[in-house]
Order: sequence, then structure tokens, then C-alpha cells
Amino acid sequence: MQALEGIHRLRDDQAFVSFLFTIASRNVKRQRWRKRLFGDYHESVIEEREHSDPLPDVQADVVILRQAMQKLPAKMHEAIVLFEINGLSLEEVRKIQGGSLSGVKSRLARGRQQLSRILEVSEEPVVLSSQSPKKTKATPIVHQQTVV
Repeated sequence: MQALEGIHRLRDDQAFVSFLFTIASRNVKRQRWRKRLFGDYHESVIEEREHSDPLPDVQADVVILRQAMQKLPAKMHEAIVLFEINGLSLEEVRKIQGGSLSGVKSRLARGRQQLSRILEVSEEPVVLSSQSPKKTKATPIVHQQTVV
């Protein structure tokens, strides 16, 4: 169809074969480009694919954690972000922040303690096994109410 529609533009009859090959090669290139760009859609493949979007409850937890992190002093905030989130070693954090290795460790420990207080998280270890620990004591949960 394209050759017939464009034949009036052909000036030399000898160039007809190259004219057809040019049209054919452009069509093949266009089809490859479209196939690469759009691809085939198979619903079963899409359903099996893992998505990288965090779940809504995880997103809410991240927002709460960020708000709590903003309440920490700058050095503690930086130490926790570098060590816990970015995964740097204690020595790398020490090089970035300066000071001693024990100073970095204490900033991390104090920062974790302050975060647990801000987030009102108990510092007792969580037992994940089906066996209950030998000594447990019930601790009442007290929520503070603020009057506005």
C-alpha cells in the first residue's frame, strides 16, 4: 500500500527496487520499535510479577518514623540514617561524623532509645517462636491523652 501511494514520487523507474526495499526496511524497523516499546500483554504474567510499591500500612509506618526521626538531635539523626538506613559500617559513620567509634555507638544507642520513647515502643524483646518464654510479666499499656 505504501509503495502504491508513493509511486508518483518515484522519478526514475530504475530506482523502483530500492524504493521497495527502503519501504520494507522502514516497516520492519517500525515494527521492532513498537514491539520493544509496547510488547505483548499477558495477564497471567502481570499477576505473577512482584510490584515494588510498599503496602499502605508500611507507607504509614515510614511517615510516622520520618516524623519521629525529625525530633532527634541532628548528630543522632544522621548517625541512625547512615548506619541503619544506608547500611554503612560504624567506622564509615565515624569518618563521616568525626569523633570516636565509641561516640558513634553511643549516638546510635541513645538515638534508638529516644526513637522508642517517641514512638512509644516497649523495649522488651519480641518472642517469635511458638514457645512462650519461661518468665513473663504482664505490662499494662498506658496511652497518654493530650487535651487540645
